[in-house]
Amino acid sequence: MNPNLRHLEVFRLFSRVMSVTETARLLRITQPSVSQALRDLENQLGLELIIRGQGPLKLTANADLLLKNMEDVLDNMQALRERAARLRGEQDNSLAIASVHPLTGWILPQALARLKNSHPHTRIALEAYSSREVIKHVQDRTADIGFTFLPVDNPDMVVRPLMTTEMVCLLPKNHALAGSVQLTPETLDNETIITFGQQVRQEFDVRLAFGNGNEAGRFLTTNLSVVSADLVRQGLGIAITLPFVLTPRMTQDIAVSAFRPEIRRSLVAIYLRKPGLSALGKAFLAQVREENRGFAAHLDALGVFVKPG
Repeated sequence: MNPNLRHLEVFRLFSRVMSVTETARLLRITQPSVSQALRDLENQLGLELIIRGQGPLKLTANADLLLKNMEDVLDNMQALRERAARLRGEQDNSLAIASVHPLTGWILPQALARLKNSHPHTRIALEAYSSREVIKHVQDRTADIGFTFLPVDNPDMVVRPLMTTEMVCLLPKNHALAGSVQLTPETLDNETIITFGQQVRQEFDVRLAFGNGNEAGRFLTTNLSVVSADLVRQGLGIAITLPFVLTPRMTQDIAVSAFRPEIRRSLVAIYLRKPGLSALGKAFLAQVREENRGFAAHLDALGVFVKPG
């Protein structure tokens, strides 16, 4: 006999509280119902899951081994229910967001704070991915809205421009090159360069700019711009990165210079043309645009090229 999902839910909760009484209270069912569900699950699996004796109830070794599989089944069922609800156009009180990492440091948290003030009962999920993964999650409808960089070559998606900006150099404020308006591969000839991993498009463009001076030991790579800023603070090199890490709280001990040749990137919001963006999604996008304008003004004051969408 196949395990019953309700029995799995009962057992998962029981495994966390290890009390039939507390499980019954939390599920708002009777204690005999909990005990019966646990025994039914054992019969369905053909395994003893609970050590019953004079002392406290304990999980068997088999139960510990199976618990992760049970968690996966229940989580997948919940994801299935939520996705089906989104396909039906329901769940306007929830918003699933997929974003590239740089936006999670300031723009999106600020926009989410605004959204929660106006929609306090909204359930929000924010996940950070690579640009390609953001597009995939929106395409698969596991995210309602995505924030990524161009190009987005998908006719099923609406693409809303947010901002175009440029790669910049981050360096300690006491560095000899601090205060330079522009830095080039030639002026950085004797420096360790901190940049993105080679799977990221802007990293490829940075390496091209350095041409033959591409010694492997000269480059220190990371996949997060916030980490590159921390590495700069530790004096490990000069970072060439996107300026989204330059939040108002992050510029006190870091100097900024433009990098030449210029490497621009365009940030966009994406969502499926059908079924479109929910009312909640539209409200959130409006908040993002508002925060985006403020952040663009902040970058402009730092001397960074920025063009709001």
